[in-house]
Amino acid sequence: MKSKIALWYLIVVFLFSWGFLSARYHIFPWSLIDGFIITVENFVKGDPFDDTPLARRVVAEFKDDTAQFEADNHPGFANGKPLSPDFFDPEQKGLPLFFTEKTSGYYMVYGIFKAASDGLAPYAILIDHKGNVVRSWHLPFLGQSKESRRIFISQEGDLLTNNSDALRCYSWCGDLKWELPPSGFHHEMDEWGDKLYLWRWDTVVSVDKKDQSVTTILRLIDLVMNNPDVVELRMPLTDEFRYFEEARETSAVDDKDPNLAQKTGYFRGRDPYHPNTVSVNKGVCPLFPPDALLLSFRHIDTVMVVDPKTAKVLWIDHFNRQHYPLWRPDGITVYNNRTNFRHSTIEYVTFDKKRTILADGKDFRWHRTWTGNYSFLDDGSLLFLANHSEFYHLDESGHVMSRFVNRFNALDLTIVNAYFVDEESFKRFESACTKSR
Repeated sequence: MKSKIALWYLIVVFLFSWGFLSARYHIFPWSLIDGFIITVENFVKGDPFDDTPLARRVVAEFKDDTAQFEADNHPGFANGKPLSPDFFDPEQKGLPLFFTEKTSGYYMVYGIFKAASDGLAPYAILIDHKGNVVRSWHLPFLGQSKESRRIFISQEGDLLTNNSDALRCYSWCGDLKWELPPSGFHHEMDEWGDKLYLWRWDTVVSVDKKDQSVTTILRLIDLVMNNPDVVELRMPLTDEFRYFEEARETSAVDDKDPNLAQKTGYFRGRDPYHPNTVSVNKGVCPLFPPDALLLSFRHIDTVMVVDPKTAKVLWIDHFNRQHYPLWRPDGITVYNNRTNFRHSTIEYVTFDKKRTILADGKDFRWHRTWTGNYSFLDDGSLLFLANHSEFYHLDESGHVMSRFVNRFNALDLTIVNAYFVDEESFKRFESACTKSR
């Protein structure tokens, strides 16, 4: 009897030890199921910035569900007309509304649409001045992520997206040219020469568009440690928000990392700073080095100019939950979300901190609490995201030239980027497509 008890004891100890070791070192049998378990665990946890109930997210896995993509509904505007229905699901009754006074050029809009050939999904669509969708790019979600991040149009006409925290490059023709797997790529991108600049986890990196090699430019932990006098970076280092010394080893690394899947240094749920923009000077402003970085940290309401070589802060100013600062010769422009107020603004701030409002949400009933970008065109006009489903294009005097609202039946759905493509660029991009066939 005692020998049987001893045998069972040894078996239990063996199985327990084997289970512990298999989970610790990812060996059999854990290696067979760990991916599935992690997938389920991440799905149950959900995205920290998505408050959709678990039940709705489960339903959305099996049928179209708009809960994660809905924006505040805005009444139709008098001069807005539905886009041509050819691209959209024929059962969709309410189509996106569009108005423009322009007689040439195209608008690219990135957001959630329901195409005739697909369910609700992230698409970039190219709209001509007559309201026809002349091109579209399906930029699918990867894994459990349902967050449509950003797109960027390169000088060559390629579309780069960090949708689902991966980094993918699509040609103007719609072909996937290359991709880097989900590994913390997020928010707005910038281009300088053959390099793309953006945040990966809590590190600024450059990605070579030719060979996709990744180079670390600036670690957030180095910025924190090298600027002890910058009060904004002196966050209370609680257990939840602490930057451990080991983050130096688990943040983004140079080149193609064979152990990328094991890198876990940055968790968006533990996000005291929330970096959301990298903009490289590129010689625009003579007051700072050409490689100086303009960085935005939403959760501390701060924008700063940083020397990437020394990780020293060279200039700093404050906004409210802002996005997308851009360089100007003697200052910056900023999408100031003003989440804690009633209206958003786009502001111009000189480096001696004189401010001018370029677009005021009070004039357009516009309050965008998260995300936000804009562009200044050569004719002095301003194209910007307004409420979460719309964009405006104003001429130099502030007159509305174009407006778009992403209507879906009786709902409004989110858009996260809008660009204007002039006729010359369009012909150049289309010509490259024709030659590649």
